[in-house]
Amino acid sequence: MSKQMETVAGMRAPEGAPRVGFLGIGAQKCATSWLHHVLSQHPQVLASDPKELNYFTANYDRGALWYESHFTGAGEDVICGEASPTYFFSKDAPERAHRYNPALRLIAVVRDPVARAFSNHLHEIRKGHIPEDTPFEAALAANPAYVLQGRYRENVSCWIDRFGREALLVLVAEELSADPDAGYAAVCAHLGVSAEAPPDDLHERKHESVASHFPLLQRGLRAGGDAARRLGLGEMVRAVKAAPGVRGVLGLNRKDLRKAVEPMSGETQAKLVELFQDDVAFVRELLGRPLPEWRHWPQPEPGEGQGMRRAV
Repeated sequence: MSKQMETVAGMRAPEGAPRVGFLGIGAQKCATSWLHHVLSQHPQVLASDPKELNYFTANYDRGALWYESHFTGAGEDVICGEASPTYFFSKDAPERAHRYNPALRLIAVVRDPVARAFSNHLHEIRKGHIPEDTPFEAALAANPAYVLQGRYRENVSCWIDRFGREALLVLVAEELSADPDAGYAAVCAHLGVSAEAPPDDLHERKHESVASHFPLLQRGLRAGGDAARRLGLGEMVRAVKAAPGVRGVLGLNRKDLRKAVEPMSGETQAKLVELFQDDVAFVRELLGRPLPEWRHWPQPEPGEGQGMRRAV
């Protein structure tokens, strides 16, 4: 894309149109779906529908008018935003996003990069992009994103260089799983919205590495649940899912890919641990504290800091 075309594509919408105020920049398979889901239920937040607009990457040629059309109807006291994991390792997205709004609030979620790479593999299988019997090593060689999205030093530094450290909230996926309330509070504080009355399904996991024996049934159930939540019926959805009959149907339809897919070899794991050493060190430096339980790296010594403390 030429510089002239980029200038046109990056132009703002007319005065009065909603302006996007925050971005979830990834990484993929690091709870970005959870982040978008809980924020979409916040009364002071307007999260995009669909979740991943990929404006600053694949859809930049559509222009800001198209981008901001996904946020119509926002009040003056509402912050608009979206979460697109493709932003995390894009070399163009930080500059394009800064040109659009240099005051953007950014949220990045990181995870044990070796575990993230294997979860990426399960995601590709669940989406039907590769066969279930594809060895991890073959997929790793064919898909550079398995590694690129775990290169935290390179990817996060690009965003900090453009926006500054204070614009970026860094969360750890394993901590979000262990203490979603603290993670939700940190996100709300970063966006300047209230953390009171969190959503009913705050503790539910989103997009686990689970496939469906009957995908059409799963899509129908998920669409119905999402529609009910948008109508404020989240508590009813939770009650229906907990009902014995429904719970049984959901359980029978679940297929745990972690049990069905062959794990990576010990040799591959050792190579990835070595490859990501610098990125793990960078995250520790960025947070200024020990990391939580990342099983592929040594654990913190007893008495060292834990939890969501200083997760910014």
